[in-house]
Amino acid sequence: MSEANNSRENIKNSTKKPEVGKGPGARYARMKEKPKNTKATIKRLVKYLMNSKALVILLLIVVIGYTALNLYSSILIKDVANSLGEYNSETGLWNIEPNMDSFYLSITLLLITYVAYCVLLYFSSLFGAFIATKTIRKMRNDLFGKIVYLPISYLDSHFHGDLLSRMTNDIDNVYNAISSSITSLVSGVLTILGCLGIMLWHSPLLTLVSIAVLILTLLFAKFMSKYSRPLFVKQQSVLGNLNTETEEMVTGFKTVKTNNHESYAIEEFGKLSDEFTHTAIKAQILGSSMGPIMNFIGNIGYFLICIFGSIFLLNGIGGTIMGEALTIGIVIMFLTTSKQFTRPINEIAMLYSSIITAAAGAERVFNVMDEEIETFEGNTEFKVDDVCGEIDFKHIYFGYDPEEIVLKDFNMHVEAGHKVALVGATGSGKTTIVNLLLRYYDPNSGDITIDGKNSLDISKKDLRGAISIVLQEPVLFSDTIENNIRYAKEDATDEEIDQALAFANCDSFISKLPEGKKTILTEGATNISQGQRQLLTIARAVLANPKILILDEATSSVDTRTEKKIQDAMVKLMKNRTSIIIAHRLSTIQDANRIVVLDHGHVVEEGTHNELLSHNGVYKKLYDTQFKGLNT
Repeated sequence: MSEANNSRENIKNSTKKPEVGKGPGARYARMKEKPKNTKATIKRLVKYLMNSKALVILLLIVVIGYTALNLYSSILIKDVANSLGEYNSETGLWNIEPNMDSFYLSITLLLITYVAYCVLLYFSSLFGAFIATKTIRKMRNDLFGKIVYLPISYLDSHFHGDLLSRMTNDIDNVYNAISSSITSLVSGVLTILGCLGIMLWHSPLLTLVSIAVLILTLLFAKFMSKYSRPLFVKQQSVLGNLNTETEEMVTGFKTVKTNNHESYAIEEFGKLSDEFTHTAIKAQILGSSMGPIMNFIGNIGYFLICIFGSIFLLNGIGGTIMGEALTIGIVIMFLTTSKQFTRPINEIAMLYSSIITAAAGAERVFNVMDEEIETFEGNTEFKVDDVCGEIDFKHIYFGYDPEEIVLKDFNMHVEAGHKVALVGATGSGKTTIVNLLLRYYDPNSGDITIDGKNSLDISKKDLRGAISIVLQEPVLFSDTIENNIRYAKEDATDEEIDQALAFANCDSFISKLPEGKKTILTEGATNISQGQRQLLTIARAVLANPKILILDEATSSVDTRTEKKIQDAMVKLMKNRTSIIIAHRLSTIQDANRIVVLDHGHVVEEGTHNELLSHNGVYKKLYDTQFKGLNT
């Protein structure tokens, strides 16, 4: 079997049902979240953090510094207390003989320690914000770069609003968590280890009390996470659906207004908004309750240290690891240190909702990043400048869902330089043929050849470089007219752009604009008419100078006078080019070299306009319906 046949066989065998729905309309189905893997997500986030390695190291140094100062302040508090007097458990008497030199020294060091602590804490917040900003910048760029190279099939089978939500809301949640949590997490680990060391050194017996409280805290945190984490994952998913609903309403705003569906749109949005609210409330109740409960457990530990510390002190037990007696200063230090010991757990509990939301959002972002990108490689030489434009569809079978075939044993030959029109009812497979030719999708079986070369063996970049398409709905960007035309050829000169605009009959209306071709188009190019937008897309196709031209209902949404201008531009554009025209207006294709009539994925008729009229078949009925008003 040849390499090309192997490639085609692999495509056939690997064809599978889209994640949601079937075909281009599938994005309007409701998505289901994939299972989540928190560990893998955290590991990937750490890799992103390491892109700011120098800042992370600097942050760690600062965090170690202020954590050490915070721990040292507890020791200084012990020294202050001990300098004021001690209790002798053997005699049962207090020794009130203050050591003022030690007292003043300890107080001075304590003040310096607190000032230095505040300064380092400020810089840790600053460095944390820098790291979060740089991390999110790279993550957002990586996500956008991934989306650009995703296959058309992915965009056709996923919510556009949900995809935008991953780019905006989910990444913003990651930013908030990193900027607010990274220092707390690092400082927390160091504080726990430092406090444990200090407490063990000064009183192993009292340390057991603090450890018991910490274990209780950890068990409770694990218990709560089991119930709250799924709610935060659902919250992000519902938010994506909410964004999708908003995007669809804004995109179809005129349709909503025309059909008096304002109340319906509000009702649908309200349902999703209520679902998000209910989910968010449940998630926040569980997430936010962790902080107060953790504080309560911490206070229990504080109470227990007071009780057991007093008992140990009065009975002369629970001394230091070196055998020294327990002092009032050590008990006071334990009260401070026990708070520091449990504080990191409490802080993480307080940040729990933010961390879990960020983890859920990061997983959604990484899910997109893990999708397979479109491959552009080819294994046959295909020079765009040498393309003649002869196209063959041979025994094509294809369905967006393999169980529902759209094209069934489809065959079509297009001679180089000829104009072929595709007609048929909606859903007959006309647009699917274009999708296959441009390799937005690949056939389940069969071959598509251009100049005798199988399209599967041609690099997608070269293949699409030889083809230009003018769509029914013109796509223009919020930029100048000049840059919109240059989209087809980035290195085009001003002269080439002027020639393309003149060729497409655009110069007459552009000359009337305040800034000519420098005029900036608004979103959707709403500051010019529909016909003018279409003429600009034709000018863009002219600049691309394609070998093969596809016109998809290019004049279906304009008035008769504008249609004439567009038709004139298209006639000039199609000259000496292989052209495939999808049309409902049969008046626009009467001069086609061949007209192919499709019905449910089959070619039912083909021939010239006059030949098909003489057959008295499907085409004749379509023609009579449009031009003679006869019933079919």
